[in-house]
Amino acid sequence: MEQNRLLSAGGVLQIKEDLLLCRFPQRRIALSTSPYNGGIREVSAIFNHRLTFYVESEAALPGGGLEEYLASIATREALEEDGTSGLLTTAHMECMSYQRRFYEGITVEAIVTAGVKHNAARAGEDALYWEHHGKYVPISGTINIMLLIEANLSPGALAKALITATEAKTAALQDLRVYSPHSLLPATGTGTDGVILVSHLEGLVCKDVGTQSKLGEMLADAVKSGVKDALFKEEGLQEIAPRFARKTHSLRS
Repeated sequence: MEQNRLLSAGGVLQIKEDLLLCRFPQRRIALSTSPYNGGIREVSAIFNHRLTFYVESEAALPGGGLEEYLASIATREALEEDGTSGLLTTAHMECMSYQRRFYEGITVEAIVTAGVKHNAARAGEDALYWEHHGKYVPISGTINIMLLIEANLSPGALAKALITATEAKTAALQDLRVYSPHSLLPATGTGTDGVILVSHLEGLVCKDVGTQSKLGEMLADAVKSGVKDALFKEEGLQEIAPRFARKTHSLRS
């Protein structure tokens, strides 16, 4: 299954049976939700790894925890220890979705894996676990998004892009009519979703990535399409066309 794809924003996407790995020729600025090198930092690589075996708790992962396990994947791939961030999923790599949007010299690429069958959730409903000293019981089902933006985003713009991407993910779940099995209300995501946003250190400076900006539109459209496509490939979910009541007209003399 292993194959390589050149990225429009620069670098290479390596697709393996258990890994989606983006390598960049120079370091980029990234905002990651991962426990492994999360937050804002410079990166030379990012990845999304598929867990191919079952564990009853995070402590059962090789290395004793999620952060340690992701670090071992970076070591396996000979990646920079302090210049890599990664996500974990149980979704299949062959079901990933690649989306590209381009406008006036700026490219946005989204690489998405998704599963919601067992872990769809609605923000604000009752919790399913309590984190104690960083340990918790993992549940199958995750939407992971790697976003590559060929523009120089400020830290604030990166944070805004994270909001836009999250809104787009939720919009995709609304279009697909995904519901939380716990509250039976529309899902806003899963309990373990992850995002890594990557921006150029050079290039066109962009400070606004809100939903009404052109860059925000591109980013949101790529994410929304990617989530829908990945869920169709992974779980066969399809958007249901809305039904409209037939209008009746009366003639008056």
